[in-house]
Amino acid sequence: MKRQGKAIVIHGGGLVDCSKQCILMLAAQLIQIYEKIFIGYYSYEALYTREFWVEYNHRLETTLANARGTCFGTCREIFMKGQRLQKAIELLKQEGITTIIVLGGDGSSRQNSEMYEAFKAAGINIIFAIPLTIDGINGGDSIGIEQATRESVRQIENMAATSLETRDNEQFGVLCAEIQGRNRDDITAKVLQHFVETGKVADRNLEDLDIYVVPTNLATEPQKLYDAINASKKRTAVFFSEGSKTKIADLKANTKRKVRTVIVGHQSQSNNQTNGNDLYLICEWVQNAFNLIKDNQFDSFCIRRTTSNGVVKYECKDIHYYARLNPYEGQVAEISEELENLLKAYMAN
Repeated sequence: MKRQGKAIVIHGGGLVDCSKQCILMLAAQLIQIYEKIFIGYYSYEALYTREFWVEYNHRLETTLANARGTCFGTCREIFMKGQRLQKAIELLKQEGITTIIVLGGDGSSRQNSEMYEAFKAAGINIIFAIPLTIDGINGGDSIGIEQATRESVRQIENMAATSLETRDNEQFGVLCAEIQGRNRDDITAKVLQHFVETGKVADRNLEDLDIYVVPTNLATEPQKLYDAINASKKRTAVFFSEGSKTKIADLKANTKRKVRTVIVGHQSQSNNQTNGNDLYLICEWVQNAFNLIKDNQFDSFCIRRTTSNGVVKYECKDIHYYARLNPYEGQVAEISEELENLLKAYMAN
């Protein structure tokens, strides 16, 4: 394969261990396509600030592979427009960059869509290679959604192992978990689905527990929830979707039992190392992203992963694909009928 052109890989949002692995593994592959690969620190700010670039090599990968947390730096609310956008175009053309490769979330998807035309006119492509989103709507079959579910389960189990075994005033306590993922009941439903399918939370069988959910986008009756918790003699767990109208503070104020709380979600909440499940998905995604980029090097596009009847498919979508699915405000995340019915079965209504 003849290498040609140069590319810069940038990220959006909080770069935790999972997305760091994505960047390093993707850069290691892309070096087969491009003459040079640069990694940009501080997300989109790198596009107009040459000092935030570092040329990828295997020594860099060795240095960063075991570093924890946001080792590439993060930067929020960088809008590529006006003078800033023009400066970025001039810098990238001067440095011979032909492709911007982005890993990120909802904000990144919109930023790519908005700046696409200006970079296209300058002969620079944008590839949204790996969606790490957990927020917005219809985020797709993304690494962020899957990892958020697994990480939420892990954190709840860790907390439940002690809090559900503790008695106060001859009563077992109540564990309340706010599951991160703004406006996303699907993550809460997938977490609940895990516990239902395994039949237990930590070491406690489901029949020994009372479990309730408080979604964001389904109508709830708070007083029925408070009454059910007050009347229960069992260990109790309550899962709140981030953004639900009823808050943990409301529950604490209206129940007589001891309430323990935890906020759970993606790895930026806990800064844990990538686990085996994450690595499997990352390796699969990176390899497929590499193949699509290799075959479409001179185009701008998003990469989408879908699963249907157990068959996984990776495909190119137009650069506006995720931006259309993740508008700015007021939208509701779609959820399957199966997951919606599961949530309804565990609501105190």
